[in-house]
Amino acid sequence: MNDQRATPATRTGLAIAQEFIRAVEAKDIEAVARTLAGDARQLFMHAQGATAPDGVADIIAGRTRGVCVADVKGKSEVLAYTSALFDKFAPLRWRDHAWRVSPGGELFFHGVGDMAVARTGRPYRNTYVTRFDIDNGRIVLMAEYGNALMYAGLGVRPNGAEFRALLRAVGRMLSPRLSARSGR
Repeated sequence: MNDQRATPATRTGLAIAQEFIRAVEAKDIEAVARTLAGDARQLFMHAQGATAPDGVADIIAGRTRGVCVADVKGKSEVLAYTSALFDKFAPLRWRDHAWRVSPGGELFFHGVGDMAVARTGRPYRNTYVTRFDIDNGRIVLMAEYGNALMYAGLGVRPNGAEFRALLRAVGRMLSPRLSARSGR
């Protein structure tokens, strides 16, 4: 972690978020499930800035927000989405990753995907900045910032949970009360 002001709650949250990342890389859906709250949510925010140090700093500081392109709602949908990733990518891991705490105490993961599309072997090297919100020892929200167009360009068919998440994101763009840009 790159911030010496980390509180005990942040350190506990860090351990939970790190377990989530380890479980995804290990393709261990039961371990992923143990990290999630029942009402967990995962937002995918299209933000080009995740690839450059200044852009990462802007995301962490809240100066760059991105646009929500998928809103995965509830533990069962997050698990269905994650299970689909297990099938779509081999291997499924991140390199050059770092953990950061924002000035406001929010926990962020930054890493470069070191993956390949399972059916084609095509490399997939998207860069991610993910904010983890932890409550009562479980992940309640993940807001993942990256290049959504790169993922869409893979031509990998979405499963039911992903399709519902895409439709929910469109709803956020049209809703007067929900934000497509907040990552919340």
